[in-house]
Amino acid sequence: MDKWAIARTLDEIGRYIELSESNPFKSRAFDKAARSIEALDGEPAELVARGGLQSVPGIGKATGAIVEELVASGRSQYLEELRAQYPPGIFELLRVPGLGLKKIGMLYSEFGIGSLDELETAARSGRIARLRGFGAKTQQKILEGIEMARRRTTQFLLPAALESGEAVRARLAQLAEISDAEVSGSVRRRLEIVDNVEVVVCAADLERAIAAITKRAVVDRLEAIDETRLRGFARDGIEVLLHLTTAEDLGAAMLVTTGSREFVEAFARKIEDGGWALRDRKLYRNGRHVPADSEHDLFACAGISFVEPETRENGDMLRRKTRPRLVDVADLKGTFHVHTTFSDGRNTVRDMLDAARDRGFEYVGISDHSQNAYYARGLALDDLERQHAEIDRERAAVEPMRVFRGTEADILDDGAIDYGPQTLSRFDFVIASIHSRFGMDEQQMTARMLRALDDPFVTILGHLTGRLLLERKGYAIDFDRVFDRAAERGVMIEINGNPHRLELDWRLVKRAVDRGVLLCINPDAHSINELSHVVSGTWLARKGGLAGKHIFNTRPVDEVAAYLSTRRERAMKA
Repeated sequence: MDKWAIARTLDEIGRYIELSESNPFKSRAFDKAARSIEALDGEPAELVARGGLQSVPGIGKATGAIVEELVASGRSQYLEELRAQYPPGIFELLRVPGLGLKKIGMLYSEFGIGSLDELETAARSGRIARLRGFGAKTQQKILEGIEMARRRTTQFLLPAALESGEAVRARLAQLAEISDAEVSGSVRRRLEIVDNVEVVVCAADLERAIAAITKRAVVDRLEAIDETRLRGFARDGIEVLLHLTTAEDLGAAMLVTTGSREFVEAFARKIEDGGWALRDRKLYRNGRHVPADSEHDLFACAGISFVEPETRENGDMLRRKTRPRLVDVADLKGTFHVHTTFSDGRNTVRDMLDAARDRGFEYVGISDHSQNAYYARGLALDDLERQHAEIDRERAAVEPMRVFRGTEADILDDGAIDYGPQTLSRFDFVIASIHSRFGMDEQQMTARMLRALDDPFVTILGHLTGRLLLERKGYAIDFDRVFDRAAERGVMIEINGNPHRLELDWRLVKRAVDRGVLLCINPDAHSINELSHVVSGTWLARKGGLAGKHIFNTRPVDEVAAYLSTRRERAMKA
């Protein structure tokens, strides 16, 4: 077994342990060992042969013994024993929002639930509500989540698919028979939800490359679709399509497999007049094969300006005479919507400020939840005093980065903003968001949001519909009325980069911008690591065709500070 297969085995053992045991450290040990095996420069067999396995950080006595057994026999007796304790489909329950391995283990232990059908039967009978730690509300959420879980069988969030694709690409790159491998498909187009991962594999000898991929088991359940395409599954269950090509046709293969089909067809029609054609993932002119070893070469040959992959959902960009330079994450000078341990964040004010400074930001806005957000430990007025004092104490430590004091204030049921004018006037900026009563109809929700936009202290409208991708639909609103009111009142609308939200939906950003709305890319960060959500927020902005001029936080710190100060002074006079 190679290191990837061994790592998958250790991961699977860790998941079974978390199902069956209360000690979290044991399952974490297997996860840590799996990551250590993946990171090896060579193969575990080499370390075992020279007795060096135990010297690898993250490999202990128990995990090391299993690795040695896998190297020697290709199987793990311990894993086989664990598998025998549970039905084969038990991990499909992880697709139900809110169900983790611990709860799944409890459900199996108490009721023998090991599939979605069995879970639904138990929930509808009311048995789950009687189980300690669950209750009627959890039972109802499980019922709602089962339908989504069935849809999620073949759908994944973009970050998971991107990680999976990069892992497959890295494994392919280690094979001597392969000269290049690039992720394409909907992952490259940065669709927020994807059905599969596609990878273009470049090799001089395609038959040898296929043999090497098969021998090394780069993906599971590998099968041939035809002479140049393979299908398999990554370790996380995502379907993987491998497209094999030669170096001289890499550009055409990347274009065709990146898609979308509508874009590729529009591209093919556009180049016809020049005698060009795309056939079988190759470029031809007047019937003669034309090498193109990169997409840029292919576009240049056809006399077409390069179209960024994110904007290839249709042929619109091909019809434009001029195209904007799409905003890039490097264009962001700072960001807002950052939470700390004062509300539901996992890192302190200083931690978040240091991390923002380390990212090179010129400014950052701290915005913990307001007092009505009891579910997120929203700040009462006394808490707010302490938070402001701490922010003021830490400013000097992160200079020259500028720190703005803000809040994510709840939009209440009637559209009023939590805290009220006297308290809101103390903030440099106010993000107004809906966190409750999602079940209002479109007319009620729109009226609620329009009233919120009328509050002069509101600077940014937070996550626009409250959606959670693959988990919860957003509430219904009249987008055009909201966009028009936001533009009229000078309120920005947030592009929320949290991969579970990714809203304002990229399909709507042009409608917002065309109505004069300024947008702001925010991470909705609750930890240091989540500051990176500005990256996925930028993907969304690029997918909507936005340039830097459309995004508020591409502006330099002095301009941002002046804008916020002027808006706050105007609100205090209103």
